[in-house]
Amino acid sequence: MSWVNKAVSIALLLYIITFSLYALNTFPPLNVQNNVYGFTTDFCNLIVLVFLFWIVQCSELSKQAYVFSTLGLLLWSMGTTADVIDELVVQPYWMSVYFEDLCRTMGMLFTAYGLFKTMRFVQSIHNRLAHELITDDLTQVHNRRYFYRHVKTAPSTPYVILIIDIDHFKAINDEFGHDEGDLVLQQLATKYNSAFVNNAVFARLGGEEFGGYLPTGNISQASEFCGQLIDIAHNIKVKQVKQLTVSIGMALQSANEPLDKVMKRADMALYVAKNNGRDQYKIAP
Repeated sequence: MSWVNKAVSIALLLYIITFSLYALNTFPPLNVQNNVYGFTTDFCNLIVLVFLFWIVQCSELSKQAYVFSTLGLLLWSMGTTADVIDELVVQPYWMSVYFEDLCRTMGMLFTAYGLFKTMRFVQSIHNRLAHELITDDLTQVHNRRYFYRHVKTAPSTPYVILIIDIDHFKAINDEFGHDEGDLVLQQLATKYNSAFVNNAVFARLGGEEFGGYLPTGNISQASEFCGQLIDIAHNIKVKQVKQLTVSIGMALQSANEPLDKVMKRADMALYVAKNNGRDQYKIAP
């Protein structure tokens, strides 16, 4: 809790104590025995409001949510304090009607708006975290988690899985530095992500390896698409001196074949493409 939060909390407590002492020592007392229920109820309400006020001061809220919630609970507590004391003494008419009711009503309105802003703030945090959960931080394309979840729940069957690997990526990092390597990953991911359309999915699986999901059983169309991906990679130049190349392993799902086995066959096809000279695609048997 920051010094501002502590100062605001202390100010509320000081107000409650000061107002109570002033009212009890200034206004004529009432018969407390006749107002035990009302006093107990109002006092419990005040305790709840003070507790909520303390929670707001301890919470990390957006600026607007904090300001409106703090102001609303402050006014609401002021009105409730007067309501509690009203069960013990005879307060002036203007205090019982105007001050007490006005503070309570305005406090409720401000608190309600503060709650609305808090819910919007929480929703924005939720959306951001949900996005980060399925997005690769470096390339801003889908990550491995999303890729596997999507393919396992996708209705299209059979489908084609692609595993794409940048050729000699370690050499790029060693020769040009990791910053340039990151830039290559970002450029390739952006171009490839734009190429995957019509419910096709592209994701970074890890390192310099990417995955592709094509909702089709047409191996000829998938092969043509792999050729396009290889040509796209050729358009990326590393420091304007080295042409980028990729190797691709492709596997067509057989009847009722689970994703893990399709991925394994695609990975084996990638291994063949690497051993045969790279810059090419191979189809898993």
